[in-house]
Amino acid sequence: MSRLVYVMLVLAAFFSLFVGAPTQAAKGPDIQFDQTEWSFNQLKEGQKVKAEFTFTNKGDMNLIIDKVSPSCSCTVPSFDRVVKPGEKGAVVIDLDTEGITGAFRKTAVVATNDASKPFVTLVMIGETQSRIKVDKGRRIKVSGCLGADVSTTATLTDPDGKNILIAGIENPMSDYLEASLKAHPGGKAYTLTLRVIADSPINFAGPIFFKVPGQGKISLYVVAEVRGPFAVQPHEVYFGGLTQNGYAPTRTILVRKDCAEKLVLQNLEYNKDLFEIKETWQKKDAKLLLEVKPLMDKLAKGPFQETISIQAEGKAFAVHLRGVVR
Repeated sequence: MSRLVYVMLVLAAFFSLFVGAPTQAAKGPDIQFDQTEWSFNQLKEGQKVKAEFTFTNKGDMNLIIDKVSPSCSCTVPSFDRVVKPGEKGAVVIDLDTEGITGAFRKTAVVATNDASKPFVTLVMIGETQSRIKVDKGRRIKVSGCLGADVSTTATLTDPDGKNILIAGIENPMSDYLEASLKAHPGGKAYTLTLRVIADSPINFAGPIFFKVPGQGKISLYVVAEVRGPFAVQPHEVYFGGLTQNGYAPTRTILVRKDCAEKLVLQNLEYNKDLFEIKETWQKKDAKLLLEVKPLMDKLAKGPFQETISIQAEGKAFAVHLRGVVR
């Protein structure tokens, strides 16, 4: 074997030791939580609690937490932003159960530089015992017909059967909702009366708050609906972009009886120079379908806004018509 060939074989064998050997790529950061779900037991409503989620960086590069985004009534007072390989860190979440009644599930999303787990969702579950027991629940509906007494009552007690003291009510909806309390003899209960104030059909919802000495405010959610003699859907009709002298689309409006014994249409006022309306009874004295069609040769270019006044049972309801003619 020539010397040159021998040298080349030796060099080839030498390089094969490096080229042929597998190289181990960097693993990167690797976040591993000890647990991603925290369970709370026997909480009282309004109690403030803390959940600490610990984790380990099992990778070979620094782990960076960019942010923690809670989607609940909670805050993130602290978390370890940079954690070296092999070290531990924690995400601490404070939860305020004010206004939370019964079973709950709250979450927070942790954003990291871990390519395999860029987002980790932390979950907090539990159940709170209300500081005030409401016999109809903490969500009360008040509904009725216009002209009638639209009201309801509920009984408030202590969940443990003890004496109860409510100092007053904070009512953000006082313009259209009356809320009053009457204490029962013996100090064990209150009667709550809710009454809607309305001179026209109305729908609204929101919380009222009971002031309890030493315990802050306790919320109760109220959903109210006062129905008129008839109902109209939709309240607004949009024709979109139209072409002058072009195709005329048809839109429909449904008028139906509600609190009235039967639907009697007394008058239908609209701009007859710009629109035509076809009336079709889907159910006699109960459901009336109005088919509204614009007169494309009469509408001027530009945006338009017109109104249909539907009059029945001595009441009038306005439906707005909107669109643009190009």
